[in-house]
Amino acid sequence: MKRKRKIYLWGGLTLIVMVIAALLLMQRGQEVATVQVQAGSINRTVADSGYIQPASDFNIHATQTARVTQVLAETGQPVKQGETLVVLENLDLSLQISEVQSQKAQAGNTAAGARAAVERLNLELKDASDNLNRVQQLFNGGAVSLADYDKAVLLVETCRQNLNEQNSQLDSARAQEAGLRQTLGQLSAKEGQLVVKSPTDGMVLNLPVKQEAVVSPGALLAVLAVTGQLEVKADILSDDLGEMQVGQKVSITAPVLGQKKLEGEVKKIYPRAEEKQSALGVIQRRVPVIITLPEAGVLKPGYEVRVAIETLSRKDVLVLPREAVRTMGDGHKEVMVVVQGQMQRRSVQTGLSDQENIEVTSGLESGEVVITDGGLDLKEKAKVKPIEKV
Repeated sequence: MKRKRKIYLWGGLTLIVMVIAALLLMQRGQEVATVQVQAGSINRTVADSGYIQPASDFNIHATQTARVTQVLAETGQPVKQGETLVVLENLDLSLQISEVQSQKAQAGNTAAGARAAVERLNLELKDASDNLNRVQQLFNGGAVSLADYDKAVLLVETCRQNLNEQNSQLDSARAQEAGLRQTLGQLSAKEGQLVVKSPTDGMVLNLPVKQEAVVSPGALLAVLAVTGQLEVKADILSDDLGEMQVGQKVSITAPVLGQKKLEGEVKKIYPRAEEKQSALGVIQRRVPVIITLPEAGVLKPGYEVRVAIETLSRKDVLVLPREAVRTMGDGHKEVMVVVQGQMQRRSVQTGLSDQENIEVTSGLESGEVVITDGGLDLKEKAKVKPIEKV
């Protein structure tokens, strides 16, 4: 019997302690995380992935059918302007050059012979002209006959005719030599294209040819990126383009950069969307966007990065965490304000928001304390103990 009395006694004491604790808790209030309303910034961004590409690049193509005899560079190798990348061979071209060189030499010999003949005929014409002058003087004095005079005149005309014919042959030989010289220059220029050189200081991005391979006109031989000129290409969802425009600031991050952030800006927004398949197999409409990259750091062409494009911004406005603002059934928004240890609901109007914060345009003043979790089920004027959110 005594044992039962002890049990009842201890049970009663425990109940009394619990009631006292509950009363103390009610007097002290429920602990709630709070935040102080203060001025800050709202930065709305569009975040997505992108990849590094050269802002300027060169695609070098074959200009003729040829065989690859040497590949002197490798993918990823830095090169200087004028450095040889690939050497080709065109045996048909070499044969053409040899034939034209032979024809040019023959034309040169013909022209040289024609020049010598012209010089000789000029001398013969001069002698014939001098002789005609002497014969004419003698004929005028009656010392020679008309037949001798006519013979001297005929000799001059014959020399002049022969000289004209030889000059025509010389002009023809010269024209042929000039034409062959021009053809040889064109073939030599074509031969020079067989030695493929870098048009700029840069890096080899792609070198698809192999030694001994035969390439056709238009075949890709090499792709080069210009040194120090890189940019970011990001395919942005068409739904996110409403607030995007050229010139907006962009934050660029990547695992290879660690904690470092690079800054760029939107350079170009393509005029049409393209169908892209996501990693989950979903077909999406995406628009290519080009972003400048003044400082590339350790980034190289082909590296994947994350971009955050700042589309809208507000500075020095009252801000709250988004979770502190509750949207009611009728669409209006309210927060729970802590006033003298009690919770009071208050309607607010909001403006711009980003991923973390929301702008409060009316209903609150700087310095007021708001419960962070707007979804808490608290009665109006319930006692609370604020715990400021860190």
